[in-house]
Amino acid sequence: MTYNRHILFLLVLAGGLASSVKAQWVEPQPNDYYQRSLTWEKKPQELGFVREADVYWSKILWRIIDVREKENQYFYFPVSPEGIRGRKNLAYVLWDAILASEIELYEDDELKIPLDCAKVIERATRSDTVQMEVYDDYGEADYTTVYVPHEFKSDDIYQYAIKEAVYLDRARSGLQVRKLGLAPMEDRYKVIDGETEYMGTVTLFWIPMLSLQTRILFAKKEAYCRENLVHLPNWEYAFNSFMYSSFITREDNVWNRSIHDYLTGEDALLEAERIEEDIMNISIDMWEY
Repeated sequence: MTYNRHILFLLVLAGGLASSVKAQWVEPQPNDYYQRSLTWEKKPQELGFVREADVYWSKILWRIIDVREKENQYFYFPVSPEGIRGRKNLAYVLWDAILASEIELYEDDELKIPLDCAKVIERATRSDTVQMEVYDDYGEADYTTVYVPHEFKSDDIYQYAIKEAVYLDRARSGLQVRKLGLAPMEDRYKVIDGETEYMGTVTLFWIPMLSLQTRILFAKKEAYCRENLVHLPNWEYAFNSFMYSSFITREDNVWNRSIHDYLTGEDALLEAERIEEDIMNISIDMWEY
């Protein structure tokens, strides 16, 4: 009798597992041959607690990630809004989050002036005005203003500014880095006398990297930076693991100035390298032999 009860219990358990698996089965998307959910279910990494008494040296740095460099091209490609198999470049990842009001935005790198998502959308989709020459029936020329609808495109976003805190922590015995803010930078052009002229590069907005909203977004979005599509890292991992090339444009100083304010060309590059070297030397000098 006991043996029969065990058999009955196993059959009921197997039937329950089978029904559970059947209930959880979801048909794959048309463009996938299996149901992909591991990335979308990921949660952001917990930020380690930093005790004020353990931080005995710190510096704030501003860097530029240039997406035209080979190592950073996955920030820029694919340029289509739809992406490739759902994987988009960083600009469209941020744009989709702005459309859904899923992230916080700020006007400044100090993250003190909030920026409404609707305001950013209005700026990015504002119609351009173009003066067109038209002729009447008598062949006389006249000018009229034409409004050209504008859509957000990632084509002219070639750089990202990133603000980070570099510090030495007694508890961790090493140089630590915390990303504080990220900002896409767009090149602006204007058509003058039929010729397109470069007008400058503007910072569109800043997002707080330590914000839970930003961390959740980056944890759930894949960075298209490898040929093996099964093991693509998410954007959180890409930033935390420094999977990009960058150069320093500013360090915190009493004059509150950037490198390009007092140096240009090769001298500016050498100054950025000097700052990098000084930071590494501070990290090395903390050790005693």
